[in-house]
Amino acid sequence: MTAGGQPKYSEDFAPLPQDITHLPFNDLAAVADHISDRTCAVIVEPIQGEGGVVPADASFLQGLRELCDKHGALLIFDEVQTGVGRTGELYAYQGYGVVPDILTTAKALGGGFPIGAMLTLDKYGVLFQPGTHGTTYGGNPLATAVAGTVLSMINTPEVLNGVQKRHQWFIDGLKRINEQYQVFSEVRGAGLLLGAVMSERFNGQAKQLNTLAAEEGLIALIAGPNVLRFAPSLIISGADIEEGLNRLERAVKRLCA
Repeated sequence: MTAGGQPKYSEDFAPLPQDITHLPFNDLAAVADHISDRTCAVIVEPIQGEGGVVPADASFLQGLRELCDKHGALLIFDEVQTGVGRTGELYAYQGYGVVPDILTTAKALGGGFPIGAMLTLDKYGVLFQPGTHGTTYGGNPLATAVAGTVLSMINTPEVLNGVQKRHQWFIDGLKRINEQYQVFSEVRGAGLLLGAVMSERFNGQAKQLNTLAAEEGLIALIAGPNVLRFAPSLIISGADIEEGLNRLERAVKRLCA
């Protein structure tokens, strides 16, 4: 929670671990100014989720890899939101071509069943022995069986290519809505993790639009006050996408009224 940098989640657990530095996303110069041979690790999301669905620049992640290698620090990717097919790759790092030392994954990994996991390169994995990272429910047989099945179902060309196809359906539909109402300044993200940024006229009204969408029977999310976030099923049908976009358009129309 301290690494996440949001006081509303961490302040009740004080005193918190010290010497965790938060730096601007996609700002390689800021990282270069702060990293040193005393740095233990750099933690980053390939696409910021709660931060507004902001994709990392490829040059930023590659630069982090090089800085970590130079200073002997671990590069850790938080792929709790981006992992397990969400971006059209099994994990988002594969689309960037930058391999982290450690990767964290959860949420979709269990297909609705609670599980979290940490993946490492072999040279770090061998340092862990049974009990090194023990937890009461760690390695739960049911959870791991579910996760193994989930991975076998999602890690297929049909599902992953389908995510990319559905991405374009969403982009086309949101563009159609925006051409009429100019409610979004941009739509960003990858695969089926998308963020529609509110335009200047509707700045800060993502929550209001989300509420209107819910009244129209559409479940969406927000990522901060200015981004409407979409993270639907990886196998959502074209008909459901079309219906969802129609409901969103009705909500947008009400917002603009």
